[in-house]
Order: sequence, then structure tokens, then C-alpha cells
Amino acid sequence: MHTENKTNTVSLSVSTWVFMAFFMLSPICAVEKMDILFIAIDDMNDWTTLFDKNNPIQTPNLERLAARGAFFEKAYCASASCNPSRTATLTGLRPSTSGVYHNPDPWGEMLPDVITLPQAFKHNGYAAIGAGKIFTHGKAGAEQKDNPSFDAFYKLQPAGKSKLHAEKSHMNYNGYPGRKRYFDWGEHDTDKQTDEHTVEYVNEVMASHPREKPLFLAAGIYRPHMPFFAPPRTFEKYPFNTLRMPPMPENDLADVPPLGVEKARISLDGWNYVSQKPDDHPGSLKKMVQSYQAASDFADEMVGRLLDQLDQTGRAENTIIVLWSDHGYHLGDKTSCGKTTLWEKANHVPFIIVAPGITQPGTRIDTPVSLVDIYPTLLDLAGLPAKPDLDGQSLVPLLKDPQAKWERPALMTEGRGNHAVRSRDWRYIRYKDGTEELYDCKTDDPWNHTNLLAGEDRDKYASVVAEHQKWLPATEAPERDPEQVRDNKQKKR
Repeated sequence: MHTENKTNTVSLSVSTWVFMAFFMLSPICAVEKMDILFIAIDDMNDWTTLFDKNNPIQTPNLERLAARGAFFEKAYCASASCNPSRTATLTGLRPSTSGVYHNPDPWGEMLPDVITLPQAFKHNGYAAIGAGKIFTHGKAGAEQKDNPSFDAFYKLQPAGKSKLHAEKSHMNYNGYPGRKRYFDWGEHDTDKQTDEHTVEYVNEVMASHPREKPLFLAAGIYRPHMPFFAPPRTFEKYPFNTLRMPPMPENDLADVPPLGVEKARISLDGWNYVSQKPDDHPGSLKKMVQSYQAASDFADEMVGRLLDQLDQTGRAENTIIVLWSDHGYHLGDKTSCGKTTLWEKANHVPFIIVAPGITQPGTRIDTPVSLVDIYPTLLDLAGLPAKPDLDGQSLVPLLKDPQAKWERPALMTEGRGNHAVRSRDWRYIRYKDGTEELYDCKTDDPWNHTNLLAGEDRDKYASVVAEHQKWLPATEAPERDPEQVRDNKQKKR
């Protein structure tokens, strides 16, 4: 096991006080600080033109941003669930270090002494302002109440009324009355979408914030997260009759261990609904995929509005931009309609950094990296002191030289004991019961269709497996007791 991993108990209080003391005792540098524009997209996978011009989902604004700086072609989330992924990115701590493995985990309660990424900038004289979905959303808003990460935050705003639900108020538009309302998709013809509220607020901040105060500005774009709602204009780009679907070979889970199938249980539940419907039914898989593509297109449009405002305000030359998605999404591939798996399409995400004076326009970096590297990278780019307790490491060496030596693969986690290691050519998965998967990603299996460890010749891959096992966590934080989570929720009501 790799020796750099943290212990199973998160003890951050000492390092926290040291970090804060440094800022309180150190004079603010007279040199003008760079602003930070921090853009988070929800559930966008890699089936976009950003990754490959031949992909169906059009993302011209992501490509426009990538043309200004560095695009990481092999970037991976820490977990394919919103809360653990975002917590890992914004604290710099993997789930195996923090114990935040699941969406219901109250990360603020579990990590009371942690200094989040926005807080690190606040402590160094920045104004930290955010909007939309940055941390996981809910009744508590964007972050913990007792120790807010932002000086000001504009929460997710509801979209206006749509004709889409006018005649189906008692059920989802796609016809699943027993499902949660989020399991829905279709053309949403309201005048203003949720993300348009967010972008308008962020753009106002860019226009009005005083230049003498450095700015950490976070914009959380909710789409393409379910429900896959988007304006009719985006659907026009993805005609139903010519819609491209992912490859879906029969019996694709036949070589997957039981725990791998269990990890996809939510996705499989969705699959059981949508796969039974004819293509022209509102609740069919094809309609879902069309709506996801339209919603992804809309998210790209929102990024374009942010970039337009950045340019119009004259802030671009003094702004570091980072864009990332918290995880990907299965669209019928792997017999799944969702996330929460350790396969490529649930973990591979867009990730772009533009750092004036550091990044070269149009750089593409194919070294596997993790989103936990964002925190130390931004500290490094901004000239702030490093935090030695973070799990990630600064990507600045790669930004300066895309061919720089980089030894660490990307590590992904789904619940305690279930991990994937992604190197340049391979995806290795090990579950808590010791069962394994291995996929060759360099040539013929980008969709993880063939588990090489399920066949008779698995022994020929022993050295590959051993090399990847070295990067599994040496120790893991315990999972939070679900009963304790439920008790805490009831006490707060």
C-alpha cells in the first residue's frame, strides 16, 4: 500500500491553527493578486466535443475556455456522487481520509476544523463569493451554517413555471409517479432556468466588485444534473431521429463482480424503468439521453455567458480560471442510467485551468490527475502557502511542462473499501470483498466493456494489478453510522 495516504482518523485542528496563524501574522503582499473564477458543473461526462470532435454533445464554450489554457484529458473525480466528490475537491481530502463517502454524510459536522478552499483564500485577504451548487445543496444551503466558506452566497434559485408540467402536476413528465421528482427530463420552456439566475448573479459580481480587493468567485452550474430540463433551443441541436446512443452490448455486466453490480443499483433501478419503454415514449432511454445532451449543451451555454462577462469587464488578464465537473454519468452504457460506479464514464470529467503567465493556450495534458489536486494547485498559483495535510498535489509542474514526470495515478472511491485506480493505460478496480476488475483503456475498451480479470488468462495481468494495488489507501476512515445521520436530521427538525 502507498505510504503517502492519511490515517483513518482526521485530526486537523493543529494544522488548521498553524495555517490560520500564518495568514494572521504574515503581511499581505503588495503585489497585485490574481482573481479566481471557480466554475463547477454538475454531472457532465466525457461524451462531449471537448474530449473528441466526433462526440455528439456540443461544448463550444468549454473548447473556447480550453483554447485559453490547459485541458486535462484524463481528469477524475474522487467519487461519483455529488457530496463526497465536492467535499473532496473543496477540502483536498479523499473520502478515505475524511470519511465522507455518501451523499447524506454531513461533511460540515464531520470535518468541523477543516479549512475549505474558499476559506483559504478568505484567510489571505480575498473576498469569497459564490452562487449555485458548489457544495451539495439542501436546507442548509451551499455549506455548513456554523463555519461558512463564503463571505456571500447566492443559493440555487428555482426555475420559473413551465408548460412541461402544467398537465402532469401529479407525476413526473416522463410518467413515473412512484419515483422522486428529480427522475425526470424534457423541454423546459420557462423564461429563466435555475442556472440563469446563478450566472446573472456571478456576472453582476464580476461587473461591480472593486478591483483593489482580490476575488475568489465560485459559479456552480446545476445542469446537466437530473432532472434533465433544458430550453427547446438546445433540443433542436440533438434531433431525436438521428440521436447518437452509447454502445450497449448485451450482458455487459456478466463479467462484473456482485459488488460492482451493487454499486450500480441506483443506476440499474433507473435502467429497469427506461429500458422497458418504446423509444417514442417520454420516459424512454432514448428520450433521457436526448435530454441529457440538451442539458449538457445548456450548461456549456452558461459557461459561455460567464466568459463573455469576464472579457467584457476586462478581468480576464488578471483571473485564474478553473472549470471542473463533480463526476460523470452513465447513459445506458454498462446497463446503467446514473452514477455511483467505479467505471470510466462515471468518473472521467472535464477539467480546465487557465493561469495567465503560466499556462500556454491550447495545451492538452494526458497525464491522469485527480480533482483533489485543485486545492493545492490554486494555492500554488496564487502564491499562498502550501497545506501539507492535503491529499492532492499541485499541478503547476504539469501546467509549466505537460511532459513533466508525474508518478501518481488517479484514485476514485465509492463507499469504504471500494476503489478504482486510473493510470495512463489502465483502470483497476477492487471492491471491499477483494473482487477485482481491470480494463485496458489505451486501445480498445474506453467504455469498460471487458473485465480482463474475469477470464482464464487473468494471471498474465498480475504485474499490472500489483502496480496499481500500491496506490490503494493504506488506511480508511470509518463510514458514518446511517442511524446517527438519521437521528441528527430528526433533531434538527
